[in-house]
Amino acid sequence: MKLIVPAPAKVNLSLWINGKRPDGYHELVTVLHTVNLFDTLTFMPSDRFELQVEGDQLLPLGRSNLIVKAAELFRRATGIKPNVKIKLLKKIPIGAGLGGGSSNAAAALKALNTLYGKPLSEPELHQLAAQIGSDVPFFIRGGLAVATGRGEKLKHYNPAHFKLLLVYPDFSCPTAEVYKSLPPINREMGVEDAEKLIISPLIVGNLREVAENAHNDLEESKHPCVERVKREVKPVLEEVGVKPIMSGSGSCVFGLVEDEKEIDLSPLKKSGWWYKLLTAI
Repeated sequence: MKLIVPAPAKVNLSLWINGKRPDGYHELVTVLHTVNLFDTLTFMPSDRFELQVEGDQLLPLGRSNLIVKAAELFRRATGIKPNVKIKLLKKIPIGAGLGGGSSNAAAALKALNTLYGKPLSEPELHQLAAQIGSDVPFFIRGGLAVATGRGEKLKHYNPAHFKLLLVYPDFSCPTAEVYKSLPPINREMGVEDAEKLIISPLIVGNLREVAENAHNDLEESKHPCVERVKREVKPVLEEVGVKPIMSGSGSCVFGLVEDEKEIDLSPLKKSGWWYKLLTAI
């Protein structure tokens, strides 16, 4: 049986940090939404587990790869050895703050569960996903959600439908290093705050209010990559005519779009960076 599974990217419509946890992670409140930019995973029968990557992005294929981790966790949880060949077609940029690796892992968990008769429930898949990485549980369902804790606690909402202009510059940001370069931040944000500032105006289609309230504490990081995002990328989005929001730990920046006809793309064309008009899904 051949199975083709899309793995969508996400953007962080806001990200607040409520301090550092005893386990070394940061306590987050973040609003996530999937968008129509996809990697694609193709699963085919095989006599052993095998992973291949297609595209111009280099990825490790060993145990550090999140798809490999997902397959191993699935084996431990079910006792089923996944003898499949997986071809990964990469379209989501690496080190961009779009959750590509996390989405790949979630897609692998769901696909393996389907291929082997669904031995795991959605809550069990969620538990496995949380062992892989902070964003992985979100991608089990995708759509629109507020994530808390280190990202594994989720409250889902009906997906909104809006457009955004996404820009990926000619560099990537290492997530772990961005967090390490973050000065102490101690807020007292909660799910209710995220709902008031982002979710409620988003649901009624007030993109201007969402953009005004959008915030990302990771822009306080002193990492050179984030400094470069603020110095080089965000001003170009302002020239285009949208408020720039850094997604996750960067380097991608996006802006919400009310009327694409009002956007002047010439500054982006001059920059030479990758950019795309996307839709929230």
